[in-house]
Amino acid sequence: MRFRYNQTDMAPSQTESRILVVEDDPDTSAALCDWLQGHGHTVHSVRTSADAQAFLAERTIDLVLLDLGLPDEDGIDLLPRLKGGDELVSVVVLTGQTDIQTVVEAMLRGADDFLPKPVTLEILSKAVDRTLERHRALSKVSVYREANASRAAEEGQILSELIGSSEVIKRVREQVAAVAGTESAVVLHGETGTGKDIVARGIHGLSPRATGPFTEVNCASLPEALVESELFGHEKGAFTGATIRKPGLLEVASGGTVFLDEIAELQPQAQGKLLKAVENRTFRRVGGVRELTTDVRFIVASHRDLATEVAEGRFRADLYYRFEVFRIDIPPLRERGEDVIELAQHFVRALNPLVTREIADITPQAQEILLRYSWPGNARELRNVIESAMIRAGTSTRIMPAHLPSGLRSSSSIDETNAKSLAEIEEEHIRRVLEITESNIQRTAKILGISRSTLYDKLEKLGLR
Repeated sequence: MRFRYNQTDMAPSQTESRILVVEDDPDTSAALCDWLQGHGHTVHSVRTSADAQAFLAERTIDLVLLDLGLPDEDGIDLLPRLKGGDELVSVVVLTGQTDIQTVVEAMLRGADDFLPKPVTLEILSKAVDRTLERHRALSKVSVYREANASRAAEEGQILSELIGSSEVIKRVREQVAAVAGTESAVVLHGETGTGKDIVARGIHGLSPRATGPFTEVNCASLPEALVESELFGHEKGAFTGATIRKPGLLEVASGGTVFLDEIAELQPQAQGKLLKAVENRTFRRVGGVRELTTDVRFIVASHRDLATEVAEGRFRADLYYRFEVFRIDIPPLRERGEDVIELAQHFVRALNPLVTREIADITPQAQEILLRYSWPGNARELRNVIESAMIRAGTSTRIMPAHLPSGLRSSSSIDETNAKSLAEIEEEHIRRVLEITESNIQRTAKILGISRSTLYDKLEKLGLR
C-alpha cells in the first residue's frame, strides 16, 4: 500500500485523537502510522486480533483502523468485541474484500465506515476526519448524559434536605431547582426557624458555584461596630484592636456564595457599602484605600418583609431592588400539615447517634399532639422538642406523649366537642386584623408576621379577595 504526501496532506489536525491500527502487513501498517502521526494523532499498531483485544482492555482509543484479513481471526468476527468493550470507539474497516455481503456484514456488526484497498490518502483522510468528528459528537452526548444523570442524583440528594410532602414545600423545592443554575440574587423570606439556611445551602449546592465556598453571615448577631469589618475586612490599625490585616467575607468567599441572613438588621452605612459591592463587585477594607474585587453570588434572608422595611424607611430601596430578583417564601411549619411528622421522624433518625438512643417510632398519640401544636419556633423548635423527648424516653424505643414537654401537651389538650379547627381560628384572626387595619394589606401582613404574597394566598382561599 503506497501513500504520496504533499504539504496539504501533512497539515496537522486541529484535535489530537488516539488511533489504533490493526493491520498484519508491516509496510501498510508503517505507512498508515506515519501518515496519521504526521496529522497530529497519537497512533499505536498491532497485527493480530488477540493483540488488539489486549490493547483495548488497557487503553482508551477513539478510532480503530481495522484490516479484516488478520492471521488469527477474521476481522468481521472481531468487530462486535471492539464495539462491545467500548460503545464509543469508532471503527473504519480497510480490506481487499469488496463484495456487498462483506460490506453489509461489517456495517451490521458496528463498522462506522468501510474503505476498499487500495485507498487513496484523500479518501482515507476524509473517512478518518468524518468518523472522528462523529466520535467527538457522540462523546459529548455521552458526557452530557452522564453529567445530567449525576446532577439529577445530586439534585435529588440536596433537595431531600427540604423534607416534607406538602404542596407548599414541594413548591419551595421547585423554586430552588429553578433558580440554582442561574447567577441571580435570591431573597428568602420566612419566619425564624423555617430553614432559610437549608434553602440557601441547597441553592448553592445545585449551582455552578457548588465547588466554591459557602459563607454565611447572620447580620443580627454581629455588633454594629463589627459588621463592616466582618463583611469587608480591615487593614492593620484601622481601629483599636486591629493589630493585623483581616480579609472580609466578601474577599474570602470569592468564587462562591455569600448568604446574608437577617439582612434587614444591617445599619444604613453598611447597607450603602454593600450596595457598591453588589453593583460593581468592588469594595474597600475598613481603613483601606485600595479597591478590591469579588466574585460572589448573593442570597439574602429575613423574617421581616423587605418591601415593608423599604416602605417604612429602614432598608435602602436601591439595595432591595438589587436583591429582589427572585424571591422564595418559606412557609411556617403550622402551614405544612403532615410535614410535622415527616420532619419529626427525620430528626429522630438524625439524633439517635447523638443522644445514644435507639428510638424507632413516635406513637400515634404523640403524633397527634405534635400536629395540634402551632410551632411558633418552626422546625428549629420541633428539633429541640424531639431531642428533649428522646432523652426523656430512656430505654423506650418509641416517643410517647409523656416524653413530650408538659407545655406542649397542655397546649394541645383541647375539648374536641367545642374546639374550632386551626383553619377556623386562622380565618377569624385574619378577619379581625383586617378590620383593625381597615383592610391595609401591608399592615395586616406585618401584624400577622407573614409576607404579602402569603396573605394574598390566604385571602384567596378564604374568599376574602
